[in-house]
Amino acid sequence: MPVIDLHCDTIDRLYTEKSSLLTNEYHVDLSKLKTGDYIAQWFALFIDTHLTTKPLMELIYEMYGYFMCEIKSNSDHIAFATSFKEYTEIKSARKIAAFLSLEEGQVIGGDIDNLQKLCDLGIRMMTLTWNYENELGAPHFSDKGLTEFGKKVVNYLNDSPILIDISHLSELALKEVCEIYKKPIIASHCNARSICNHSRNLSDEMIKRIANSGGVVGINLYGLFLDGTHKSTIPAIIDHIGHFYQLGGEDILALGTDFDGMNCDLEVCNAGDMGKLINTLVKLYPQSVIDKLTYKNAERIIRENL
Repeated sequence: MPVIDLHCDTIDRLYTEKSSLLTNEYHVDLSKLKTGDYIAQWFALFIDTHLTTKPLMELIYEMYGYFMCEIKSNSDHIAFATSFKEYTEIKSARKIAAFLSLEEGQVIGGDIDNLQKLCDLGIRMMTLTWNYENELGAPHFSDKGLTEFGKKVVNYLNDSPILIDISHLSELALKEVCEIYKKPIIASHCNARSICNHSRNLSDEMIKRIANSGGVVGINLYGLFLDGTHKSTIPAIIDHIGHFYQLGGEDILALGTDFDGMNCDLEVCNAGDMGKLINTLVKLYPQSVIDKLTYKNAERIIRENL
């Protein structure tokens, strides 16, 4: 069954450890993606701004360069996509489409012109914050919202192919995004706060806002956000899927595993194990709903916006 995953942190590990996308010991490599029947993977360019002294845009270019070399070295299996047209061509060639996102809006350094540079690289989705307050706005644990510059960025992105990912963002900031942003809102790797009371998860009000925008939420497999433990289980994943389905409907469902961005015991151990989750879902939901969760809703976002 085809799979599109809206978020993994594999690039950071590849770049830091100078390792291979073809085969590695991480959650995501090409062998595992093919075993899991992936048709597309969104790869995040992530920077922990508190752990680097290098200029952030310079570091993005370095990470991007390394990843593009890996794509080129494995062109029989994977290709870079920036649009729905490119995605369909890659899919028709029976290769995996690699989309790029940015995780941490601080990278633009207060310069809105850097958004065009990111767009030129082919980045097609970005979070405004990570886990720190920055020049754009406040993260999930804060009661603050967007800065004035952050509001300018959101408005700019109305006319850019870069989509907004509200993962890690505060609830007030999400509300402000909704007042400015005209496109579907994506939460690429989030869970439901009603099921697991963690600030990184979405309140019911946030879920409704995303659903009303025509957006999607990618289910995060991290145990801490599933049930507050360091063990990620299929029943816990199913609980969050059920809550999103009940509250936001079938069109909000997507996958955003957070593979290679978490440290916990996983029942769905890596991308190659996605069939374990799907085999459980087929006992609970119609095939049409499962298809929307695993790839069709994410594909719709790509088709309608890229």
